[in-house]
Amino acid sequence: MDGPAETSSSSAAPVADDMIRLNWTRNSVYNTIISSEDNEIMYEVTTANLYSITKRLTTVTRLDKASGKKVFAGEIAWKALQIRTEVRVGWQNCEWILAQEWLKNSKGISTAKTFTAAQGTQYRWKFRDLKYHVRKT
Repeated sequence: MDGPAETSSSSAAPVADDMIRLNWTRNSVYNTIISSEDNEIMYEVTTANLYSITKRLTTVTRLDKASGKKVFAGEIAWKALQIRTEVRVGWQNCEWILAQEWLKNSKGISTAKTFTAAQGTQYRWKFRDLKYHVRKT
């Protein structure tokens, strides 16, 4: 054989050009901004009633660059029992589902999770080298 052996893989490893660095800016314990360095991606995460056990709601909005308005992206309704925490993603009138059903662990004992965005795209979220990584699956 003249060339290197070919290997098969279900998905290619991400390269530097595919990755986007996100900046997390915490304005207060109630408000966090997640944005890319060029501000093409910008989300705001706000939690009202942070210390309430029964009424704590986290809302995620994204900035629509064209209109300059905040657009609903999702909500998390925190419950006293973590297994009862619910999420809804996409639009404000969509159904609430249990967070455990939405955030799946498909790799056994791994702490990485897989979730589906509003448009049906699947993402994998994992913690590696003291950093969070999110990529399309």
